[in-house]
Amino acid sequence: MPALMEAGLSAAHRPAEPEQPGPWRTAARAALIVWVVFTVMHLAVSALAWLPRGGGDTPAPDVWTTVLGWNNWDAGHYVTIAERGYRLGPGFPAFFPLFPLLVRAVNVVAPGDGVVAALIVANAAAIGALAVLHRLADHEFGPRVAQRVTWYLAAFPMGFFLFIGYNESLFLLLAVGALYAGRRGHWWLAGALGALSSATRLFGLLLVLPLAVEYLRQAGWQPRRIRADVLGLALVPLGVVAYSVYCAVELGSPLAFSIAQDQWGRQYTFPGGAWFTAVGQIGDDPLSPGTLGALVDAGTMLVAVLLLILTTVGPWKFRRDQMYLVVQTGLTLLMLMSTEVGGRSMQSAARYAMEAVAVLLVLARIGSHPMTDRAVLVTGVSLHAVFLVIFMSGTFLVA
Repeated sequence: MPALMEAGLSAAHRPAEPEQPGPWRTAARAALIVWVVFTVMHLAVSALAWLPRGGGDTPAPDVWTTVLGWNNWDAGHYVTIAERGYRLGPGFPAFFPLFPLLVRAVNVVAPGDGVVAALIVANAAAIGALAVLHRLADHEFGPRVAQRVTWYLAAFPMGFFLFIGYNESLFLLLAVGALYAGRRGHWWLAGALGALSSATRLFGLLLVLPLAVEYLRQAGWQPRRIRADVLGLALVPLGVVAYSVYCAVELGSPLAFSIAQDQWGRQYTFPGGAWFTAVGQIGDDPLSPGTLGALVDAGTMLVAVLLLILTTVGPWKFRRDQMYLVVQTGLTLLMLMSTEVGGRSMQSAARYAMEAVAVLLVLARIGSHPMTDRAVLVTGVSLHAVFLVIFMSGTFLVA
């Protein structure tokens, strides 16, 4: 009896086990760490890129000028739309409204001009996208895969687009958020996030199919088990519908955003046709911008397709209940390989490939071997740094 009392007393005074952080807290912390590391890396790479100029008459820029210098190409269009609206020229309605709307809202309270506001919106969305991807990966494959996929997304060769004044991070946040909400059975939330994604980019409409596949799977593929919350899927196109209404009222045509694509030379081929065109655009001069651009786009798609295949066969294949991820990635890659812009087949496909969620997830599963993990990170970060310098130089190769 005394021994029992002593054991009880010692248990009562034993320090409590530290409380484990909640899953969202863990995801947010992982996202913040990755964001800090890559922000420092971007600053370091940018500073090194300017070193050769520092010895001449033109002094090297300070940190703030360097940061603002990341906003090249489309970032300027988004800022211009945020500050002055869409009545600027026939090509501007091609840029969907949610990102410039957020930039305009932040610009009201943030110091500086619209460029600063664009960086704030993009980086806040980048942290959110990293956190939501962490949660999705943790839910599907566990914490180790979640940790790796967060680093792999940021280390993606075109991953710097998440941190500059583009809408990449916002779209990824909303698209992955919609997939995760649907996976957890929160269909109204999934539809709302899908609607916001289609207000960010037209490809947001593609979320309808993977969400429908997951909904039917959860219903056991039995129509009688479909509930009223299936109407949440009907929310996904509302972003495009709302923008179409705006275009009809303000710009004179509900398809102004589609007509504007003609100004940029965007056209669609038969499924996969743009990839073959890109291969054909690889010239004899390996260092010419055209050849390098075609190599980057076609090569990225080839690797992505091979990784997609590994989600269906082999040791890293996904379970049958995870096919919604395969559908989302398959649709994304198919559309990218069927799109030509401005005479350059699959232009920007290398950065849009970040939206192929299953590709990142299967790569994170393959990275369970330490040597593979190091190889992925070293290769990704090295290409990331090179492409960032190219982008800062104003070369159209990675725009």
